[in-house]
Amino acid sequence: MVNTFSIKQTPKLYFGPGTIRSLPSLARTFGTNLLFVTGKKSFTTTTIWQETSSTLQKDGFSTELAHIENEPSPEDINSFVSRYTEKTIDVVIGIGGGSVIDAGKAISAMLEEQQPVELFLEGVGTQSPRGHKIPYIAIPTTSGTGSEATSNAVITRTGPNGFKKSLRHDNYVPDIAVVDPELTLSCPPAITTACGMDCYTQLVEAYLSTNGNPYTDALALDGIQRVSTALPAVIANPEDIEARSAMSYGTYLSGIVLANAGLGTIHGFASTIGGYCAIPHGVVCGTLMAETNKATLQKLRYSHHNEIALDKYTRLGRAVNRQEGLTDEEYQDAFIQNLAEFTDQCGIDRLGNYGLDKGNLETIAARTGNKYNPVQFSKDELCTILKNRL
Repeated sequence: MVNTFSIKQTPKLYFGPGTIRSLPSLARTFGTNLLFVTGKKSFTTTTIWQETSSTLQKDGFSTELAHIENEPSPEDINSFVSRYTEKTIDVVIGIGGGSVIDAGKAISAMLEEQQPVELFLEGVGTQSPRGHKIPYIAIPTTSGTGSEATSNAVITRTGPNGFKKSLRHDNYVPDIAVVDPELTLSCPPAITTACGMDCYTQLVEAYLSTNGNPYTDALALDGIQRVSTALPAVIANPEDIEARSAMSYGTYLSGIVLANAGLGTIHGFASTIGGYCAIPHGVVCGTLMAETNKATLQKLRYSHHNEIALDKYTRLGRAVNRQEGLTDEEYQDAFIQNLAEFTDQCGIDRLGNYGLDKGNLETIAARTGNKYNPVQFSKDELCTILKNRL
């Protein structure tokens, strides 16, 4: 029997190498006044951008350009909205990494709300967004967050009282996602690794989620099988367009499944740590991936209360270890071992490299949620996981 479930809407998707060249025709369906939201200026010096910009100019488009250099803060969003509120903007186009896609998503929404974004953030604000937005096109240049497929934008304020919270409404899903793996070819190795680990974490956490369903399980497992092979391949050979395409596809799947199944303890940690100190989101996910799954598996075995989750760990082991004839426990252990080895091979930083120490652990653990994790951890257990990755 298949239990009742529902699936949120997704963008109209244009996927594959070269699809960026369809942008002028796609943008024209909304109008000719474009606001581009991009990251650091390196992207606007690329041949792809110069060709796109030249085509848009020849075709009579008017363009504005906003740069987001870090994870977007409330101040960033409010500043850009103030700057462009008096201009005619027909469509916002976010082209960059996950932070850029989120920033564009938030700007397109707040241009309609005309109020400070912090008023609408989950767990921070007091108002519910109406769901109105300027049409939005999301074009990722990294394979990581899957934000091009989700309805939320993560906004960050860093510091002792900082936060990493979402602006969320079903209508904030991008109208169009253009996922062109060619745009990820120039992604630096460190960013490729961190973003890839974020994607991998999202797929695994959504697959194990207590809120999952057959639809998200199927997509997540497909993504895991692709990413577990493709991520080492793109790290070894950044020009491997086939592996880059698999990463882009897996990332898009990760956005769909996280939006519908939810995530677990690793992203609970990441939300808290990301508000506490300036550490890349993918690094938090990557450094805690093996340790958190190891603790989850150990607790599942001890409790014997969730055979479904244990069976999923077996399937994960089979996905990364094609050896035949192993026991269920051996496949489960193989998955954890694969994560640990991959973390070491990639040189994922430890948390202590970003200023966290034992004195921070209780505060972080107290603020960390593990809503959809297959097991619930105590504060002491959360501290132990963190301590093992300092």
